[in-house]
Amino acid sequence: MPTYDFQCAGCSHTFEFNRPFGSRKIPPCPRCGSAAVRKLIAPPAIHFKGKGFYKTDSQKPVQRGEKKKEEKKEVKEQPPKGQKDSKKDEK
Repeated sequence: MPTYDFQCAGCSHTFEFNRPFGSRKIPPCPRCGSAAVRKLIAPPAIHFKGKGFYKTDSQKPVQRGEKKKEEKKEVKEQPPKGQKDSKKDEK
């Protein structure tokens, strides 16, 4: 269950409360028992900082003079064995 931050309007006490998603239950203040409590907006608990979180960040940089892996050498097509090259027959 997620944890939410609440603040009491009576005594200004800030506290955390666990409740299921979609629940609108507002807990009473644990310090003074007041029902005048409001939900606070809190930053997310996970912070992604730095490199390595994207597919492009984890790849090795391409060195000068090296070809990229995507570039493939052209392969000259050869006729299957047992067949003659039609270009030779035309001459």
